[in-house]
Amino acid sequence: MDILSAISNAVARWQENRRHAERSLRTGEPWPLTDVAAFVAAVEASGLFESVEVVPVEPPRLFDLRLEASEDHFFIVMVVDGYSACRIVFDDYVFDWVPTCLALEFLQAVIAGEVEVTLSPSGGQVLVGVPLAGEGTWRESRDFRGGFEPWEARAMARGRAPEH
Repeated sequence: MDILSAISNAVARWQENRRHAERSLRTGEPWPLTDVAAFVAAVEASGLFESVEVVPVEPPRLFDLRLEASEDHFFIVMVVDGYSACRIVFDDYVFDWVPTCLALEFLQAVIAGEVEVTLSPSGGQVLVGVPLAGEGTWRESRDFRGGFEPWEARAMARGRAPEH
């Protein structure tokens, strides 16, 4: 693959991820804007997390939610009040453009290990998918630099059939 094709593919993937981040796949409607107070209340009420800490970050209206589900599952959810998508950090990996209205479902899928991780046929990209009910699968890719994040390795191991 030449350099122009690689750049073109990367831009196309970014545009596709961005398009999916702005609108519901099911309805085609824009995602609702985030009300941070309502989102925090929903996170606390979900019962998924042992601790929830809200940390305001500059500039105003930007918040980090530090969520601990167990020793193995610690997340930082970066939320902007009045914006429709958030960023979720898990095990030093960044999930970008996650619709905030689906963030709890997204987190629950990650905690449950329902994440699909594969290596592209060319071996140059790690492909990540998180199933979301009614919306299909949230997808993202990253360059493969010769190693997997710990959670990616665990997800790939779960997806393999046991050998007999």
